[in-house]
Amino acid sequence: MIWLMILFPLLGAFINGLVLRKAPKSVSHAVAVGAMLASFACAAVTFAHLMGSGGEAKVIHGFPWISAGGFSAPFNLILDRLSGLMILIVTGIGSLIHIYAGGYMHEEKSTSRFFSYLNLFVFMMLLLVLGDNMLVMFVGWEGVGLCSYLLIGYWFQDDANAAAGMKAFIVNRIGDIGFLVAIFLTFKHFGTVSFSELREMVGSGTLDAIKLGAVGWITICLFIGACGKSAQLPLFVWLPDAMAGPTPVSALIHAATMVTAGIYMMTRVNFLYYLAPSTMTAVAVVGGLTAFFAATIALVQNDIKKVLAYSTVSQLGYMVMACGVGAFDAGVFHLLTHACFKALLFLGAGSVIVAMHHKQDMREMGGLSKYMPVTHAVFLVGVLAIIGFPGLAGFFSKDEILWKAFTGGGPALWIVGTVTAGMTAFYMVRLLCMTFYGPNRSDHHTREHLHETPVMMWAPLVVLALLSATVGYLGVPEVLGGHNIFHHYLDPVLMIPAQVSENWAFLTVHHEHALELGLMGASVGVMFLASGLAVALYAKGPAPVLATWANSFRRTYDVLTNKYYVDEFYDAWIVRPLHDMSEFLWAIFDVVLIDGIVNGVGQVCALAGGLASFRMTGSVHRHSMVLVLGLVVLLFILVV
Repeated sequence: MIWLMILFPLLGAFINGLVLRKAPKSVSHAVAVGAMLASFACAAVTFAHLMGSGGEAKVIHGFPWISAGGFSAPFNLILDRLSGLMILIVTGIGSLIHIYAGGYMHEEKSTSRFFSYLNLFVFMMLLLVLGDNMLVMFVGWEGVGLCSYLLIGYWFQDDANAAAGMKAFIVNRIGDIGFLVAIFLTFKHFGTVSFSELREMVGSGTLDAIKLGAVGWITICLFIGACGKSAQLPLFVWLPDAMAGPTPVSALIHAATMVTAGIYMMTRVNFLYYLAPSTMTAVAVVGGLTAFFAATIALVQNDIKKVLAYSTVSQLGYMVMACGVGAFDAGVFHLLTHACFKALLFLGAGSVIVAMHHKQDMREMGGLSKYMPVTHAVFLVGVLAIIGFPGLAGFFSKDEILWKAFTGGGPALWIVGTVTAGMTAFYMVRLLCMTFYGPNRSDHHTREHLHETPVMMWAPLVVLALLSATVGYLGVPEVLGGHNIFHHYLDPVLMIPAQVSENWAFLTVHHEHALELGLMGASVGVMFLASGLAVALYAKGPAPVLATWANSFRRTYDVLTNKYYVDEFYDAWIVRPLHDMSEFLWAIFDVVLIDGIVNGVGQVCALAGGLASFRMTGSVHRHSMVLVLGLVVLLFILVV
């Protein structure tokens, strides 16, 4: 079943990409959705079998793949509680997005190429989460990078879309260099790249000082790779631009799957990170700063998808911060809840964009709740979930991260997370108000054609809304009378090595419930204050006072609107110098030196050939004369 689960999306990609290139849209959509539903069914059966047998990790042996000298990397898969959860997320939410995409792409002349890319992306993501060694994971890792390039630049006729796809591809390659170096270092010091074998080595407690020293470099390099895929500072710049692709792409790649690959990878090798406390500190700091940094930018964005994009960067920062304080279970729990409500928000935004004739500026929206009641209702659930409204999914997962940040990272990290949560509440409620409430600010033609999207588009939103409302109850903390089922579910995956167990003792220390409840109440209070401020300013359209504030704080407003000028900085100090250096190397070394040497060798050979053949005219009597003269000279030499 596990091999069928992987092969169904690949088969769908093959059929749509090579067989049905000119088929009607309904046919290509049916093939893609059928492949995804079949894959999800296999994933559900696989997961049920895994849990029915006790949830113990299993290595599924595939076939010999790479073997050279002492190096061996068979194509094996690993099925445990972590990968089992991920295959449900990838295939389940992926299926809903595929169904939705049929309605979203109805104006396209042909969609076989689009659905081929979507299916191929899911295939690569399944390889990534199921690989039992770093090289199999790396195949999926690079595969999702390639598919993101193809999907972001799907409308490649537009230069901006093509550039956004290329930017995502290049920035991810920068992070992938770190992943590659980590693979090399792992084999050099441990003699294997298998996750199962590495776990056994670390669990045996026989690592010497050299191996322990190498773990620090390995985990840093892996984190560089995670920064690329999961859009952390300083490699986050590709994700907001990736909104150029179709909205289902944003939901699949940038909410539910690809961007969470870095968190998944760090959790997969959690036993190595526990051995590197310095790396963990860096991970926590980068995660916290990324969450705060992206949230400040989202406060002033007016493009509905850009707000969600920076929100994704910020939420990924939360997950990374959780990993940095050793709470990998909390990070993965937020990965699960975020996949549900962020896919809902992206797809809801897509419905709004379709209704608005592909306009994305929230300043031209407003009052859509009466035109799109179903989309409004489910979008409201998504907003309440992401801001941490009590009882919904985001409340449980975000509160768990903030609590672990306080106990494992200290008050400073908790403050950063709580302030970020407040900003999240403000910009998401601002988005909700500017889109669905107040007077409609669109032009007359757009207003006349506003209507609810077809059932193919809103039905998946209803399912995601139900998940966003309920999935959080898998992690109800003990302080609220729960047992945190999710934490116990991931227990067999997480392993604190015996050598450093005392360093992570705080993870199992029980604190006073009063402290936890107090911190929970403070974060909820901040959420309500920020949400109330956003309602007061935007419920009836942008309040006039906002223009006054923007003028009073013009410099700060411009900095946030222009995203701290990070792209401009990279362009001025990295892209342009590299471009100028490349032009110099091309003009001087390539054209003058390299081409000069190659052309010079050819010219010398031509000259030598010309000198050697200047008497070779093709005249028979002249050649005979030379032959006779040569014989005379040879005879003369012999005689003398």
